[in-house]
Amino acid sequence: MVYDFKIIEDEILKFWKDKSIYEKVKKKNTNGEKYYFLDGPPYTSGRVHIGTAWNKSLKDMVLRYKRAWGFNVWDRAGYDMHGLPTEYKAQEKLNLRYKQDIEKFGVANFIAECRSLALQNLELMNKDFERIGVWMDFENAYQSISPSFIGGVWWLIKKAHENKRLYEGFRSVAWDYFHQTALAKHELEYKSVLDKSIFWKFKVKDKDNEYLVTWSTTPWTVAYNLGIMVHPDFDYVKVKIKNEIWIVAKALAAPFIQAVVGEKLVVIDEFKGSELEGLKYEHPFYNELKQHYDKIMKESKKAFTVVLSEEYVDLGAGTGLVHMAPGCGPEDYEIGHKNGIPPWNNLTESGYYPDDMGKFSGRHAKDDNDSFIEDLDKSGSLIAVTEVEHDYPFGQRSNKPVLFRATKQWFLKVEDLKKEMIKENDKIKWVPKAAYNAFNSWLENLRDNSITKQRFWGTPVPIWRNVSDENDYLVIGSIEELEKLSGKKVEKLHKPWIDEVIIKKEGKTYKRIPDVLDVWVDAGSASWNCLDYPKNKELFDKLFPADFILEGKDQIRGWFNLLMVASMIAMKKPSFKEVYMHGFVQDAQGRKMSKSLGNYILPQEVIDKYGADTFRYYAIGGANPGTDLNYNDKDVKVKFANLGILWNLNSY
Repeated sequence: MVYDFKIIEDEILKFWKDKSIYEKVKKKNTNGEKYYFLDGPPYTSGRVHIGTAWNKSLKDMVLRYKRAWGFNVWDRAGYDMHGLPTEYKAQEKLNLRYKQDIEKFGVANFIAECRSLALQNLELMNKDFERIGVWMDFENAYQSISPSFIGGVWWLIKKAHENKRLYEGFRSVAWDYFHQTALAKHELEYKSVLDKSIFWKFKVKDKDNEYLVTWSTTPWTVAYNLGIMVHPDFDYVKVKIKNEIWIVAKALAAPFIQAVVGEKLVVIDEFKGSELEGLKYEHPFYNELKQHYDKIMKESKKAFTVVLSEEYVDLGAGTGLVHMAPGCGPEDYEIGHKNGIPPWNNLTESGYYPDDMGKFSGRHAKDDNDSFIEDLDKSGSLIAVTEVEHDYPFGQRSNKPVLFRATKQWFLKVEDLKKEMIKENDKIKWVPKAAYNAFNSWLENLRDNSITKQRFWGTPVPIWRNVSDENDYLVIGSIEELEKLSGKKVEKLHKPWIDEVIIKKEGKTYKRIPDVLDVWVDAGSASWNCLDYPKNKELFDKLFPADFILEGKDQIRGWFNLLMVASMIAMKKPSFKEVYMHGFVQDAQGRKMSKSLGNYILPQEVIDKYGADTFRYYAIGGANPGTDLNYNDKDVKVKFANLGILWNLNSY
C-alpha cells in the first residue's frame, strides 16, 4: 500500500474533530495532577513560519506526553497582537508612510485596520497549527487586544506604581526614526557595519595652539557635544605636531600619530587623566550654535569641559579622550547626569535637525552624516577619516539603524532587583545549561528600560495626568477603577477612544498621557493573563507559577526577560519553574533563512510535500537543546521514507 499522507492525515484530522478526541482526552484527565503549560505568544504576523512550526511541534510533544501520564494539562494557546509589525502592515496596505499620514487618515480608522489584520492572521495561524496536528486550546486562545488582557496589563502597571517601581525619566534612549518611537534594549538587533570614523580636535580655551583630540563613529552627534571624557588613572601625553600641541592617551599616541596622522611621535609632557579634569575647551560649531551653547553654559558649569569616567573610557581604539553628547547615548547620558550636564538633543521624531540649528537645520542625522564631516573639515578641526567595522543597533521592526535621542519616557525600575532575580533564577530548571548561563548573564547586565511607545496600536498606558500639574498623575489598575473614577462605561480601550475618557477628581482634571505600552509588556503579563487573573483568583491560586515554558534562544532578552521582570515587580517571585530553550531554524549550510538568499522555506511547503508527521518527526529530533536546526531536504526525505515503511508494516 502506498503511504498517501494527504489522505491519511486529512482523515485523522477529521476523525479528531468529528469525535472531539482532544476534548475527550482533556476530560479524561480532569482529576489528574495539575500541569500549567504557558504558551509563549507568537506574533500574529500571518502564516506560521518554519521556526514557529518547530516550536509548536516541540510543545505538542511535551503536552501529549504529560496527558499520556494522566496530567490535567492547562494548554491555553495565546497570541501577541499589538505593536509595530501590525501597524507597519496596516500602513503598507493603506499607503500611509508616516505617523502624520496616520493622523490625517484618522486614528480610529487605522486602529480598526490593525485589529482586523491581527484577527485575520490569528485565524490563519490557528489553521496552520491545527494542520500540524497541535493539540492546544486555540478556541479560547488569550489575545493581548482583549479588554480582559489589557486589564491584566494595567494591573501590572498599577502594582509597579504601588511598589515604587514605575517612574518617568528624561533620558537618552534608542530611537526608531522610521517609526518615530522609543525602543527598549530588547528591541534592538546589533549588526556589524562599516562606518566612517572621525578624529578631530577641540581647542583648549585660552590656549593658542593646544588641542584635545577625540574620536567618534557618529559624526552627526558632534553638534551635540557638551563634554569630553578621560580616564582618571590612564596616562596621557602632549605631543607636538608641527606648531600645535595635541593631548591624547599615552598608550594610543604612537598608533594614532604615526599610523593615522602619518607624523613622527614627539612627546613633550606626560600626566594622569585626573589632571585634565575641568579643562575648558571651545567647540568648532560655536558660532553656528551660539544661542544653544550659551544657554547650556549658563545652566551647567561643567559644559564644554573635561570630565572623568572610569566606566566608558578604554584604550581599545581612538585617542583615549571620548566625545560626550549626553543626549545621544545612554553612557554619555550617565556621565553627563553625574556632572550636571544636560542631555541636549533636539532632533525631530523623524531624525532631522530642527529649524533653530543654523546651517544644520533640515539635515537628517543618518542620511546626511557625511555633511557633518565636511563642516568639521571646513572649521579646520578635522584630523582624519577612517573606516571602522563595528556593531551598531538596528530597530528590530524597522531594520533601520537607530538614533539615540533624549526624551521623556516611563520606566520600570529593575536595576536594584538584579541580585534578587539572579537568586530566584537559581531555583529555575533550565535546559540546556547554556540557557541558564545566558539568562543569568542577561540579568547581571539588566538596566531600567523604557516601557512607553509613541505609537497607536498597543495597550494604552494607564496613566492619567493632571492637566494643570504634570507631577500629579493617577495610575489606573483596572477597567472597573477607570469607570468608577470617570463615571462612564468604558467599552473601547484602544486609542483614540480611551483618550476621550477624562477623570474629574477633587476639582482637578486628568487626561491620559498619549503613549502606548511596549508590546513586550503585554507578553510579560501572560503568566497571569493566561489564567484570567486578577479577575479569576481561584484559577491563579491553583496553577501559578507556570510549570513549564518552551521557546527559542532569542527569548533570553525577550519573553524570558519580561516574564521575570513583570512577575518580580508585581509579585516578587518568578512566573515559571522550568524552561526548555531551542535554537533557530537555519538552512542546510547553517545560514539564516532569508528570502533574499533564496533559502527561505515555509512549513506549508514541507507539509504539502511530505506531510505534517514527517515534518514533526524530523523537527522534534532534529537538534539538541539550545542548538540550531539546519533544515536539510535530503534528511526530510529519509524521515518520509521511514514513515512509509512504518505505515506499510502497519497495513500489512
